[in-house]
Amino acid sequence: MILVSWNDEEELREAVSALALARARIPPDGPRASLLVVDNGGGLGDRDGFLSGWPGARLLANASNRGFGPAANQAAETAPGDVLLFVNPDARAEGDVFFEIAKAFDAHPEAVALAPRLLDLEDSRGSRSAHRRLAPPDREDQFTFQLRRLPTLASDARELLLLDHLAPNNPARRRFRYAESDRETPFEVAQAAAAALAVRKDAFRLLGGFDSRFVPAWFEDVDLCARLSRRGKILYWPRARFRHRGGGASRALGYPGFLPIYYRNALLYRRIHYGVPARLLYRPLLVIGMLLRLLALPFRPSPPRPRRESARAYLAVLAVSLGLSPRQSQITDQKSPIPHG
Repeated sequence: MILVSWNDEEELREAVSALALARARIPPDGPRASLLVVDNGGGLGDRDGFLSGWPGARLLANASNRGFGPAANQAAETAPGDVLLFVNPDARAEGDVFFEIAKAFDAHPEAVALAPRLLDLEDSRGSRSAHRRLAPPDREDQFTFQLRRLPTLASDARELLLLDHLAPNNPARRRFRYAESDRETPFEVAQAAAAALAVRKDAFRLLGGFDSRFVPAWFEDVDLCARLSRRGKILYWPRARFRHRGGGASRALGYPGFLPIYYRNALLYRRIHYGVPARLLYRPLLVIGMLLRLLALPFRPSPPRPRRESARAYLAVLAVSLGLSPRQSQITDQKSPIPHG
């Protein structure tokens, strides 16, 4: 099991504590669970032994912020066992997650990855209904957020041209987010958030792990799922459960810091995975999308972020889309918090 941390010590302690409880539930003849924590330049240390409850746990310390993907790859190089479970510090294990994941991989040799069910941290109701409504794009819950098909130019257009904002529960978005699927039953998905994602180690290493160009984060999990799906199935597995807070990285960075990084990596993903026509059309779509947001901003009755902050973020993305922004290495330095999943 691998956790990547940057200045989120309190969250990390809670995550490790929940994982230790899950580990204690493993039957004597069950799987073995190891723990590797990567401190990405945050000066974490184990000052009061918060890893002492997990014999054999290892803390890998980096002098600077390497980014989520490179740090996860670093841990994967020395991780024991045959399954890598990536978990965000803001995710909390519930029940027998390790035993359920091991049983699932044994029962499904065709699966290269398993996505445990993500539930909202503060919501005890779950999401039983296959017909639950999707949350708006700027207020997504875990039901809306976790499972998606791989991006296409059509899904890009719906999001960038604000169609998904005006009608968040439209049929195309419901299909894209697997909203009609029964979340109590396992099924194959195209991509799942890496807030909690189990991957066969041999498949992960064969593919070279996370693509280190997606730094500090965002779209590294989409890219990995796109490559994994060519080698086997990615299964949503609701018998293993995590509660996930989400959104901490974007809040820590601030919207003007987060949004240009997100869309810079979105452009990189499309450059790698889209054909030439779709790749050429995405950039003007991105420009139009940001202009639409700027025009609509004064008329939004209750925007989720202050208008001035949003305007700065949209202008920063415009600069990215037009090739006018600084290089990523100038935007992301070792003092920037590491986003996850």
